[in-house]
Amino acid sequence: MATRITHFLHSSAVTGAQVLGTAFNVADVHVHDLTEGQAPIVTNKRNWYGILEGIFVKLTSAGSPTTVTIRVCADAAGDEVLIPDTTATLVAGLTTNTVKSAAFSVKLPLFQLLNSPGNGNLYVFAHVDDGTGNPVMAQTTLSWSE
Repeated sequence: MATRITHFLHSSAVTGAQVLGTAFNVADVHVHDLTEGQAPIVTNKRNWYGILEGIFVKLTSAGSPTTVTIRVCADAAGDEVLIPDTTATLVAGLTTNTVKSAAFSVKLPLFQLLNSPGNGNLYVFAHVDDGTGNPVMAQTTLSWSE
């Protein structure tokens, strides 16, 4: 009989109020602790590994931007890039056009190298194509599997 392979699906949602401009800024980041809610054996802030399935970005007071660009890093300085700059079209809500969203399908196995921070965190940086109206990065959600 074949061995059954089981995947565990997880999510990490972070809210914030970072006003996005048209360039990356280290202050415009959401920090996702991917060990949060895991069994004690994996919550010792060890190097994280898994398959990042997707990223959802929600902007409020969205103003004029039509696209959002993200970069996912292993460090707070944005120097250890795991997912390079990726752009998606923002879509406005049907009844509230000041709320805009974008989704990214990633499907990428990621791991933090032994010499990386090893803290179980992924840092999602963002910027928009037009900062008119001071768009706010209100929420990012990562879905990942192991």
